[in-house]
Amino acid sequence: MQRYFVKDIVNDEVIFEKDQIHHIVNVMRMRVNDQITVVYNGEAFLVALESTNPLKVKIIENLHEDHELNNHITLLYCIPKGEKLDLVIQKATELGVSEIILVQSERCIAKITKENKEKKLLRFNKIALEASEQSKRTIVPTIDKVIDFKDISKFKFDHSFIAYEDEGEISFKDKIEQIKEGETIGIIIGSEGGFSRKEVDYAILNNYQSISLGKRILRSETAVFYSLTSFALLLERN
Repeated sequence: MQRYFVKDIVNDEVIFEKDQIHHIVNVMRMRVNDQITVVYNGEAFLVALESTNPLKVKIIENLHEDHELNNHITLLYCIPKGEKLDLVIQKATELGVSEIILVQSERCIAKITKENKEKKLLRFNKIALEASEQSKRTIVPTIDKVIDFKDISKFKFDHSFIAYEDEGEISFKDKIEQIKEGETIGIIIGSEGGFSRKEVDYAILNNYQSISLGKRILRSETAVFYSLTSFALLLERN
C-alpha cells in the first residue's frame, strides 16, 4: 500500500503536497475508493480516496502502528566520498535512526560547502523521506546539520560512542547491552580515512566512549550498518 508523509491534517482534511497529488493521481492512477496510508505527526492513518479532481480523502482509521525503536539514535557520520552518503542515509533510515548529523573530520576528502549545503540537504532529506515510506516508519529522520568535528562537544547523549579501528579493549557488544529503553544514543562513524588519534582523544574528552566494531576493519558504510543493526537487534529484543 502506498504511504505518504503529509504536511497537515485540518479538521480531518488531509493536506497533500503538489508532488504527492501528482504521484497519486497521475503516476499511480488511483481511483475513488482506493486506499492509501498517510502519516502525520508520528501517526499513520488508513484513508480512502473520495475524489481525484481535486484530490480528497476520507480518514478510515488510525492504524496505531508501532514501527519505531524506543530509543532516539543519532548518527554522526563523517562525510564520505562519492555517492556512499546516499546509500548510508537510505539504509540508516531503514534501520531506525532518528537523526543524522554530517561531520567534517580531519581525513574527510569530500566537503559540503556553504554554496552546496542547501541543495545537498534537500536531496538527503528526500532520500530519507522515501526510505521512511518504504520501510513503513512513522517519522522521517532529521538531517539538517553539517558540523566540524570539534562541534561534537555540543551534543549530549545518555550513551555516546566513537567507532575506532585501533580500539582493542572496549567491546561494542558489552557497551550496548548497558543501554536501557528510552535512553538516547549517539555514535560517530568515520569516513574512509578513519580518525586521527587527536580526534579520538578529543571525543573521549567530551564523554564519547571509544569502541571496537570487531576484529576486522570495516568500510565506512559497513560500520554504519553494523552498528545500527546491532542497536536495533538489542533494542527490539528488549
